[in-house]
Amino acid sequence: MRAGDRAYLVQLMPPQVTLDRPQAVNAWLRNVRADPRVTLELRDGTHHGTAREITDPAELEVARALLCDIVVPVDIGECAIHLRGLPSRAKIRALHEYWFRTGRAVAIDLAT
Repeated sequence: MRAGDRAYLVQLMPPQVTLDRPQAVNAWLRNVRADPRVTLELRDGTHHGTAREITDPAELEVARALLCDIVVPVDIGECAIHLRGLPSRAKIRALHEYWFRTGRAVAIDLAT
């Protein structure tokens, strides 16, 4: 999700990995740690920026609200794939909250 000159995303981990190795990270996050310069494709074009893991509690709340509280049409299909029964706003939000809690929030400061 994008908010002004910043984009937010979450590194997802398989549930068993999260339980067994809570400090584990995906290869792309290791790459960001090694070189935070990234290129991001958004609806309005290609953007360059600097990625970083979010540690500030206030910014984590901003990211959580953007990534978990906002439901967009593609989330309906996503929910149908990951959860049983008919998708609903509540199910989608709960799924995103779970991913946010068990993943690592990342901010990308977009170059202007």
